[in-house]
Amino acid sequence: MSIKIAITNEKGGCGKTTTAVNVSAILAERGYKVLLVDADPQSYSTLYYGLYAPSAPSLYDVMLFGEAPQAAISSTRFGVDVLRSSTALMEAEELLDQRKIGGLHYNDLLDDALSKVDTQYDFILIDCPPQGYKLLENVQRYADYLIIPMIPDEFALHSLRIKAENLLEIRRVINSRLRLLGGLIVMDEKNKTTRIYRDALRSQSVLPFFRATVRKNIALRRAINAHEPINVYDKRSNGNIDYQAVVDELLGRIAK
Repeated sequence: MSIKIAITNEKGGCGKTTTAVNVSAILAERGYKVLLVDADPQSYSTLYYGLYAPSAPSLYDVMLFGEAPQAAISSTRFGVDVLRSSTALMEAEELLDQRKIGGLHYNDLLDDALSKVDTQYDFILIDCPPQGYKLLENVQRYADYLIIPMIPDEFALHSLRIKAENLLEIRRVINSRLRLLGGLIVMDEKNKTTRIYRDALRSQSVLPFFRATVRKNIALRRAINAHEPINVYDKRSNGNIDYQAVVDELLGRIAK
């Protein structure tokens, strides 16, 4: 069976898509079969790879209308398959609400849909939406592990206990096997303020953090414009060095 990892943080703009795209590509580079599921209605992972096609089948059709997952999956030249998203996914929350009110199952639709293909992959990574409780609930029920990218700032410190409490509740109510691989510090910088927050995040005992951090790096931004993962766009960049270290640590944590 595949290893399913959700890249999640309810706060937007904290590196979820950058992490999902680059970790997926590096895993594929190392010989793993990888599926990247774009579960964000903003479709950033889909757009990253230049795959956005609003009239084509997407995760919305797969989850809610029984479309075959293969119809919504595109292969890329980087070895990563992408299950496309579209803005239609914005309607998912209302439809999931209707299913819950009607007494129909609603939080296992992603699990049901991807069970048709997940044995074909070693890793399935999910780029999560910043909001949308029931869509997130589907992802949380399906995933084995979570990675939480965080910018080292006051907001990250403030949200730690809330995230820990949410994880306990998810494991109690939705998915008892769900584990946190770690918080991941992104947009790391060499200045006093960032160092204070980074050290505080690493030293706290509420949630575990990756030892590796991802430095703020212009190559990561340029790679987005080039529609290439960082391991292809610039192998010598700090962005690639850092995400390679993240994948090393990820594999080590899963192996334990």
